[in-house]
Amino acid sequence: MFVFVQNQHGLPLMPCSPAKARRLLDAGKAKVLRRTPFTIKLLYGCSGYKQPVVAGMDTGSKTLGCAAVANGQVVYQSEVTLRTDVSKKMQQRAMYRRNRRGRKTRYRKARWRNRASMRKDGRLAPSLTSKIESHLREKKQVESILPVTLWKVETASFDTHKLTNPDVSSLAYQEGAQKGFYNVKAYVLDRDGYRCQSRQKVEHDKVLQVHHKVFRSQGGTETPDNLVTLCRRCHEDLHAGMFALKARKSKTKQATEVGIVKAQLKKRWEFEETYGYETKWKREQCLGLAKSHANDAVAICCEDGERARLSDVLYLKRHVAAGDYQQSKGARSEKRIPTGKLFGLRKHDLVRTEKGTGFVKGKRSTGFFALESIEGETLTASVNVKKGTTRLTARSTTLIQRKDGASSPL
Repeated sequence: MFVFVQNQHGLPLMPCSPAKARRLLDAGKAKVLRRTPFTIKLLYGCSGYKQPVVAGMDTGSKTLGCAAVANGQVVYQSEVTLRTDVSKKMQQRAMYRRNRRGRKTRYRKARWRNRASMRKDGRLAPSLTSKIESHLREKKQVESILPVTLWKVETASFDTHKLTNPDVSSLAYQEGAQKGFYNVKAYVLDRDGYRCQSRQKVEHDKVLQVHHKVFRSQGGTETPDNLVTLCRRCHEDLHAGMFALKARKSKTKQATEVGIVKAQLKKRWEFEETYGYETKWKREQCLGLAKSHANDAVAICCEDGERARLSDVLYLKRHVAAGDYQQSKGARSEKRIPTGKLFGLRKHDLVRTEKGTGFVKGKRSTGFFALESIEGETLTASVNVKKGTTRLTARSTTLIQRKDGASSPL
């Protein structure tokens, strides 16, 4: 375990041992800056001698890994779970605003058409912007506690055509799946065998139509993945809400997101680029570590053939929304939802209770809260926080929890 150190001006120094940090704190020469990861700030001037620190990052669409190596020793290791609820949250916000215009309240004029952010060049979707900023936020947090001299980042390139069609080769890249068809509708009908794709046990109509899984009014596209063949009767029943189609997960969504993240990071950040095959070889052959984002980040930091002394401390992080704004629940807002502090606690506060330690997941006015782990799994659905409860850390947009015994061999 290492204790991270900042000088009296807030600049990072080399980490020290817990024993040395304890002596500095007892002598009044330092103060505690944060507890996870444990960081102290010196209250006196020092020479500020620094050694080379190499930091590595394994980029991702849902999880990213980060590590730092100094003098052949892993001094920092983390895994960050990125947000995947941004798109859903924005749709919910749009629904609230749309409903407000129809209620007996102050009229709120629709202003989405004149947003300058929607017309600017190089605009990215908010969900992608969140992922890019999460990578840069982790970089900034590491640089605040360690004097990083070199960043190495693994960037991945995916063949999205081969993900959808593994047998593609040679000229088939130029000759797409829709070659020889008059339009997209003709291709979709042929792809579905000119049969209705609903599983309703009814007498199907002979007239076939093409249905948008995600409506164009909601941002749906005209690509074949968003189109399905339905007979006229099933098409009408679907729009009437009599049944629902099972959504198919996209095979290329995460690959596309990683590609966009890679391109944007190159524009905003100077780093040494590395590739997946190099990381795999160093992780398996040199370090003998199991597959994980944090272990990949350690391998990224190391040179070919270099062996680093591993750390047993892993910092798990999860990015969450800045606040909880929903005020009520119900068709007529008859059920109030407590927001802000309740019994001195807010959502996502880390607390120690008689049923264990976890983050506040849900609050009740009765004082019985639900707790969750850093991974978002429910630890307990009901624990009394009115007695025997200690708040360890206040909520933040980055939830952090330390995990011991992180390094696992192959």
